[in-house]
Amino acid sequence: MSTMIDADAARREGFVPLGASRKGSSFRGGRAAANDTAAEIGSLGKGHFMTEQITKGPAASLPRRKSLDERNEAKHDALYYSLRDRIPRDLAMTPGAGGQALRRVMLHGATVVFVTPGYEGKRFVFERAKDLGVRSVVIDAPGSWAERMVSERVIAKFIPLDLNRDSTSVLNDCAAAIRALGREEGFSMPAGVCTFCELSVPLVARLAETLGLPGPSSAAVDTARDKHSTRAAMRAAGLPSPSCYKVDGDDDLKKAASVVGFPAVLKPLNGAASLGVKKVDSEAELQRCYADVLAEMRATVVSSGALVKKDPTAPADDSGEDPSFLLEEYLDGPEVDVDVVMGLGEARYAKVVDNGPTAEPYFAETWGVCPSLLPAEGQASLQKLAIDSLKCCGFDCGVFHVECKLTSRGPRLIEINARMGGGQVRKTHLLASGVDLVEETLFTAVGIPCNPHVSIENTAVAYTYVTNQKSGVVDGLATAAKRVAETDKSVAYCKPLVKDGTAIVGSDDALPDWLLDVMVTDGDAKRALDHVLSVAKALDVPRFVR
Repeated sequence: MSTMIDADAARREGFVPLGASRKGSSFRGGRAAANDTAAEIGSLGKGHFMTEQITKGPAASLPRRKSLDERNEAKHDALYYSLRDRIPRDLAMTPGAGGQALRRVMLHGATVVFVTPGYEGKRFVFERAKDLGVRSVVIDAPGSWAERMVSERVIAKFIPLDLNRDSTSVLNDCAAAIRALGREEGFSMPAGVCTFCELSVPLVARLAETLGLPGPSSAAVDTARDKHSTRAAMRAAGLPSPSCYKVDGDDDLKKAASVVGFPAVLKPLNGAASLGVKKVDSEAELQRCYADVLAEMRATVVSSGALVKKDPTAPADDSGEDPSFLLEEYLDGPEVDVDVVMGLGEARYAKVVDNGPTAEPYFAETWGVCPSLLPAEGQASLQKLAIDSLKCCGFDCGVFHVECKLTSRGPRLIEINARMGGGQVRKTHLLASGVDLVEETLFTAVGIPCNPHVSIENTAVAYTYVTNQKSGVVDGLATAAKRVAETDKSVAYCKPLVKDGTAIVGSDDALPDWLLDVMVTDGDAKRALDHVLSVAKALDVPRFVR
């Protein structure tokens, strides 16, 4: 599932819409205005540590993983503030509702540092942390939306930090800021560090190891972030993996085409948010697509952990490095997400969510439904591949969003996201199973073993993103969406993602903007899917685009 910032969230961050000027683009979202402050946009150049995570990847931009002796020494130093060795594992793994309540008691009162909050739509993460009794501390760039949550009493402290620097400098300054927090009156060293932003995951993994705190290993995170390394780990473990070839420059395209063949998919090696992912059907198309996507990646910046489009009138910056890509074979069959919670080396929860047919060549999402409508055997094979893929990368704890396909040759991995999925993921699992992936992420961060209690059964959830064929300007859509949410009791929400007066892009011109996000519940998955699609159709969105 994509984590690309939606257009409305982009506007809350201070960005202007890209509108119909991006014909042929595979980018969805806003673009940064040239007169926005550096605090709002993070960076207009290539200096931001998250941009470095895309262009270089974690292994080349962050310090090497600390040795076993160094990690053990850090754990020893953390004994007075880490919960990891104070928690009786057998007790913490107690199953059922009682066990879940016990783990919440263990978490209550803990201080957790969040590195980069994501876009403002992720506020629910911090509200849930507050409900659980967590003292949240957020590290982000000065002027971040998250700073307001201190006066709103949602978080305990905001630490402004210049993120417009190389990843190693940001890592070192995060560690220094956290150690300073431990000396500050009224605070203490945190019991955990975490993030819900894909591009911050490698830095946070190293930060946890530096401070002796729990969390997934940085080696496992690096393997998952680098798609070529993921494929290599899977082949070494004897798991099925698509043929692929690493592309470091246009000189590699011919060889990549001969190895992989066509149709194929071109994607950034260390990408995020589905930016730059495109299907290609010939070598000539590959050459064109590579040039187009490279130009698109060069025009992308980061804000609060989300990818947004740089204003073309902003000053040019040619100081950065171009990203590497992966060309891999195109996979047929239905696409799914497998959301997994691991604890003590084993999967404690895994659920398949069907994805609707993506709008190619950009692989744009259309709809989702949970529980899966696939045969039980197919679901089991997808769950097994997802879990085996996580283990072969070296993961033993955490919350994961694993994307797969059930092809004509069996299940195949698309990619691993070593964090909770974005968009509708958390809400889907809350409604369909009662499992809160924010809660499980916080458990992992402080070293409480996860063993989620499935408290809801026989509830199906379906959602869809609504787009439009024609580009234009939105007018009246919010009122119509509100009316649907108020009159249809099975609708969990019907959220406009753009405001009236917004210029939007339709599918005739490029990757279309998402205009609405609609979710429904039902006792049956097929009925839920049929209903959400009928709600979207009945809205007759073209009426509201002129």
